[in-house]
Amino acid sequence: MLPGGYHAYQRVQTETSSPGQLVVLLYEALLTDLQRADAALADGDSEMAHARLMRAQAIVLELGASLDRSYGEIPEQLGALYGYAYRRLLDANLQKDRAAVVEVAALMRPLRDAWLQAVAAAGRPAPVERS
Repeated sequence: MLPGGYHAYQRVQTETSSPGQLVVLLYEALLTDLQRADAALADGDSEMAHARLMRAQAIVLELGASLDRSYGEIPEQLGALYGYAYRRLLDANLQKDRAAVVEVAALMRPLRDAWLQAVAAAGRPAPVERS
């Protein structure tokens, strides 16, 4: 692929995605960053782990900020879950704690899967994250 081609592809994908597809993209990026952070921690690469965990933290904050709390209890519960995940990622980053990374990934996978199903039910194919 040409230099910058992947970034152009990502830009077009985000510009043409539905709101639901954008949420799926966030979850996919989060899970990719968590996987890479875990691998970096396992390899003793603190710098790479830090970068990936910082990005994961930013994604969790974005997911929390995107909640429409006017829908009642579910967004409130998701907000609390995102708050917990953010705190665990802080712990992971400060303590270089792989267990916290694995825990957050385990919490986020079912949410990503639910969003994939919701997007499919809405009749639009889910975006494909390429890492």
